Amino acid sequence: MIKTSPLSGIYRNHSVKLTEVSGWQIAEHFGDEERDNKHLLHDCVLVDWSHIGKISLSLGNAAKAVKQVFPEASALEPLKTLSSPDTAVLRLTQNDYFILCKPGTETDLLKKLDSEITTITDQTGSQGCLVLGGPRRNEVLERSTAVDLRRDRVTAGSVIQSSIHTINMTLYRTKNFEIIIHPRHLSESLYDALMDVGIGVGLVPAGIATVPVSFEEGK
Repeated sequence: MIKTSPLSGIYRNHSVKLTEVSGWQIAEHFGDEERDNKHLLHDCVLVDWSHIGKISLSLGNAAKAVKQVFPEASALEPLKTLSSPDTAVLRLTQNDYFILCKPGTETDLLKKLDSEITTITDQTGSQGCLVLGGPRRNEVLERSTAVDLRRDRVTAGSVIQSSIHTINMTLYRTKNFEIIIHPRHLSESLYDALMDVGIGVGLVPAGIATVPVSFEEGK
């Protein structure tokens, strides 16, 4: 059975080319890949990554469990992250972690994690994911939240839990992107709100052809 993005309703309002990735139907581009790439370079884009794997570890001995898939992650400080091309581990609190991974790889990760020592929840289907990219993405965030997200305060490799447009979310900041995890049922509302405030700074929707899924350090 094909799994659909929480933005499938939004897709119908655009000339979207869809592609299938690990059983998910996701936007490859929004009708003009050249335009999308231009905005990524000069302005900003909003990309749907809702198909990535999302696994939470909480309580018990989450630090011991996370070592089973990413040994170095147990030494992370809260609100810091570690990543490889396929996986990112976010330490939310002293005993809570969130794992993001390339689509389809969550099944193998779940098999490696010991549910006897921590509570493991596969949130792949219940959480959406939007990615902001491009040099003007800071301006979109400034118009979207009262939280101080200046880059000298929230550096690349950091994670925060707050709200954007009153929607609770987890924001993972990389060198070039803002990865925003949020409840699936609020994806369309968050998308619309970000697009509304971003139009003035050149924000356009783009697909995974423009921003492929990767957690590689430095991206």
